[in-house]
Amino acid sequence: MTAFDNHRISAAAGRPPRRVLIAVIAATITAAVLAAITPWPRGFQGTPTGDAELMTELEGALGSQHWQHVSAARIDGDGVTFAGTGADEHTEFEVGSITKTFTAALFAEAIDRGEVKADTRLGEVWPNLEGKVAEVTLESIAMQRSGLPSQEPAPSFSDGVMSVLSNYLHTDPYRGDPGDIVASLNDVDVGEPEPEYSNYGFAVLGQALAEVAGKDYSELVRDRLTEPLGMKETFVPDSADGLSHGFTASGLPAAPWTLGGSAPAGAIRSTTHDLSIWLRAVSDGTAPGAEAAEPRADFEDDRIGWAWFTTTHDGSTITWHNGGTGGFRSYLGFDRETGDGIVVLNDSANDVDAAATLIGTASADEGSTKGESS
Repeated sequence: MTAFDNHRISAAAGRPPRRVLIAVIAATITAAVLAAITPWPRGFQGTPTGDAELMTELEGALGSQHWQHVSAARIDGDGVTFAGTGADEHTEFEVGSITKTFTAALFAEAIDRGEVKADTRLGEVWPNLEGKVAEVTLESIAMQRSGLPSQEPAPSFSDGVMSVLSNYLHTDPYRGDPGDIVASLNDVDVGEPEPEYSNYGFAVLGQALAEVAGKDYSELVRDRLTEPLGMKETFVPDSADGLSHGFTASGLPAAPWTLGGSAPAGAIRSTTHDLSIWLRAVSDGTAPGAEAAEPRADFEDDRIGWAWFTTTHDGSTITWHNGGTGGFRSYLGFDRETGDGIVVLNDSANDVDAAATLIGTASADEGSTKGESS
């Protein structure tokens, strides 16, 4: 605004211009409408289930947000404790990028089966690829340092527009099918092989593993991971029909995400019952592809294996991954030495990473109690 404009407004004090009045009225109406349709922040909704003490600890760790429903599992040695509100250990949630730990396990399994090697290049999986992208290795993708972009390139202009609009419509932004993911490699720009989190990279990794195995990604997850471990409540959806939806951070409904060809980056749906099985089997090395969790390189302030992050803090070394879709957030992690762990699934877009502070607290409390009584 110029000095002349400032003078005009000052001279008209008490009589704001018509356009200012219109703007103020419009802003007031907009604020009133948003206030009417946006729920106010409040605690978890629904009937409490499972262990009341764990739920109280979880609420304390996560703080005050606009939560909806939550389910948690704490692993303590050979025991598992479940808790929740409006949900229990068999309630289904989208787990988001925790899916990447399954894709990483499939990578480790494919190596064990002789289908690929750690240094297998994309050009060996799809021989028609040329240039820099053909030289990208599967391990570089699994360790989030492939140079591939962070997000899937839009298959078409209209898909690109719809992906942008999805942020406002709270719908699934991932438009491409597996064929689109593969086709996009012909035109993608590959950057430097530096640590950078890439959903697109894991979509490519999952589709590469499906290609060499001659199966769909969902079949690989079922046949090689969930069935052997008895995880009957874990699956990769093939459509959004019949799936439960989550909520935005402010409490508005958000459509389910199935991610299409990007499913290997975040489409799995599961329960805390099943993810407690997954966490324990990865932790004790009995899960197919459990070696994926072994840290291999630095990643910012953490270490990274294949998908899994490892963080050392206050004397504990926690291996973990989190996840997020339009209406869900998730976290699972375990102490590498004790095997103690936590799983939290939540159907709102509010992060639950703070649940990491609960890993090992049950053992610590028990030890403190034993010390007092001896």
